[in-house]
Amino acid sequence: MSIAQLTLEQQAVVAHKQGHARVIAVAGAGKTSTLTHFIQARLHDGVPARRMLVLMYNKAAQEDFQKRLTSLVSGQPLPQIRTFHSLGLKIYDRLITMGALPQWQGKVLSDGETENIVWRLLQEIADDDTRQDILSQRRKWVEPAMAFLDLVKSGLLPAADVLETLDYPPECRIFTELFYRFEDWRRSKYRISYSDMLYDPVMCLRSHPELADHFGGHMQWILVDEYQDINDVQQALLHMLWGGRGNVVVIGDPDQTIYEFRGSKPEFIVSRFAQEFGDVTTYQLPHTFRYGHALSFCANHLIYHNREREAVTGLSHSTTPETRVKLHRVRNEAAFSIKLIRDAIEQDENAEIVVIHRIWSLSAALELGLLKEDIPYHLDHSRSVLEAWELRIFWLLLEIASGRFAERSVRSREDSWLHILTTPFPKVRRALLERIAQKMGAVTHGYGEALIEALPDDLSKWQIQQLETRAQIISAAELTNMKGWRLLKDYAEQTELEEGIRDNAFSAQQSDDRIETIRAFMSYARTTDLSASELSEHWRALLQKVKAQKNHSDQRVTLTSAHKSKGREWDTVIIPGLNGQYFPYHPEGEFTTAADVASERRLLYVSMTRARKQLHLLAPDTPEKPLRECSEREMPSTFERELGVSRSKDLLEAIARGDSTYVLRGQDGYQPQWLGTYLAHLGAGDLEVRFEVPASSTVGQVKRPGGVIDSKFNDDKKLTRIVHDTLGTGIVISEDSDYLKVRFDSDSRVRTLSRNAVMDKIRLL
Repeated sequence: MSIAQLTLEQQAVVAHKQGHARVIAVAGAGKTSTLTHFIQARLHDGVPARRMLVLMYNKAAQEDFQKRLTSLVSGQPLPQIRTFHSLGLKIYDRLITMGALPQWQGKVLSDGETENIVWRLLQEIADDDTRQDILSQRRKWVEPAMAFLDLVKSGLLPAADVLETLDYPPECRIFTELFYRFEDWRRSKYRISYSDMLYDPVMCLRSHPELADHFGGHMQWILVDEYQDINDVQQALLHMLWGGRGNVVVIGDPDQTIYEFRGSKPEFIVSRFAQEFGDVTTYQLPHTFRYGHALSFCANHLIYHNREREAVTGLSHSTTPETRVKLHRVRNEAAFSIKLIRDAIEQDENAEIVVIHRIWSLSAALELGLLKEDIPYHLDHSRSVLEAWELRIFWLLLEIASGRFAERSVRSREDSWLHILTTPFPKVRRALLERIAQKMGAVTHGYGEALIEALPDDLSKWQIQQLETRAQIISAAELTNMKGWRLLKDYAEQTELEEGIRDNAFSAQQSDDRIETIRAFMSYARTTDLSASELSEHWRALLQKVKAQKNHSDQRVTLTSAHKSKGREWDTVIIPGLNGQYFPYHPEGEFTTAADVASERRLLYVSMTRARKQLHLLAPDTPEKPLRECSEREMPSTFERELGVSRSKDLLEAIARGDSTYVLRGQDGYQPQWLGTYLAHLGAGDLEVRFEVPASSTVGQVKRPGGVIDSKFNDDKKLTRIVHDTLGTGIVISEDSDYLKVRFDSDSRVRTLSRNAVMDKIRLL
């Protein structure tokens, strides 16, 4: 691509010759082309390549950028193109030679090695009761503990201060001590992790500011890609590298800030860059080269509801293909997704297709369906649903039913029995359960009866009942030719498996993930209608398919998450779960926190803007039961209204027809500020758009004896929208004679309101 082929906005960035710059680029805006031409122009101006530094977010982006820049400036020296972590490691090594940091040894700490250390340290720190839980629920504790360590090392605050900002349960206060114990262990062994490549040098330079002069002020130009993904440690390093001399150019999109769990915040690109670096010139790259107007309209409708953003309107370039956007109301999302996948392949056998889920476990049902239908796929995850830890209990039960359990070694049987005895955890001391498992390891048949005989006399009546229930189910599995789904269902219900998972999960999302996976497999087992023994063999056959999938040449279908979809694109994008539970995400469980709606909105925005030709959004079908009995998952997402799919379609059709006026109705008075800009972009500036909001009416109030207001909002099928004087607009979820439950749009929280207290403060919409 020559510079003449760039848009005027891109050319303006390329022509920037002095001072700091901030470039706001929408999804698919051609950032790489802009940055490579910028570097070419500065090299042409005589800036030495060694006086330029390009910082990329990850290795894949760095390699792609270097390849494209090499092609553009063939034969010329290239500037340094590094990831933040590789640059941090280079500085680390320099600080070692200066005597400011000790020499680290061995390989960089892997996740597996870190997990083992963290698990051991947690046991050392915890009290006796918590230690038992840590031993029984390794994953429950280790995963969030490691995430906490990474989060601390993404910022500049002490561990205790970071913990205060998180809505963790009280038993997780040990994470602060864990952090310092882990750091003591790491330094005593002279080891570093991936995070330490940045954390250690930055903290060292903050402690010894006189050393920072050795690293700062050497570059005439520092370019930072994907700046919206930066965190406090990276920002501190960037400031040190600048050193008050030279120019810094950052490019990114606050609307695509989705790595908050790594310390990223929209404020870095929206305001903090200018606050910390001084005078900054702002450029916009509003044109996307990825998708057409229908998707741009929906994306703008959605993201303009966020406040912490740049007022940039995404505009589809004239060269982009038409993109179809469809909202489907479905009851079986996995089955419907498979139909969409088959349709897309039939339309174009080379089509690249992705299904993007809000949380990983939601892909379980679809993966099982794809395996059953022999549709090749690529899973953006380290393990298949069939390898999930939470399904191990089912695997063992089916293995007992098939007679294969006796083929295990004694040690393997002991380990398996301990898993059965602790899933769900029966509130029996682990040491006692370990002794029972050791006895059971020698048993090769008659497992249920043997388990009852192995129970010690000093258990309480309730504890004996808990373990005898498992023994009875296991006897039925071994001695009867029962259906596989029935065995799994009986075990899950009689042991209260889901309740046990909720009680023992560290976080609401952790329990949601596990329960979703369990439900998906139980549902799949029922569709097979195989006996328990047959289902065991079927599972083995599916696992062989999973192994074959990893080497399959045809992997046009990708299953991924909203976070992992970032920076990528596909012909067809399918997004299930556009409902009241998952967009925005509402974790269930004791330790729930209100969803950050702005963050969730960005996640949906990123997910949907991965599409080139087709975007399919799957929303819940109208339930047959009264709305007051519906779960959040059966309710529509607040984002569905904000997307305005049908409005966007109607408006584009009006433009295509050359209509002189268009009436935009409803949407609670929302008037898209971006629309005038887009109409001018389409050459339809003369189209008169009139906004008509349905006249609000006060709620009819009929006093009953005792002063209770008798006013019905919802019938069984229709949702009523209201506006509250202070809480804003929302949907009436359920009601009785005394209370209303309303989910408000501002934060997606469901609030219970007293009728008597609010009837004079709300109006119907």
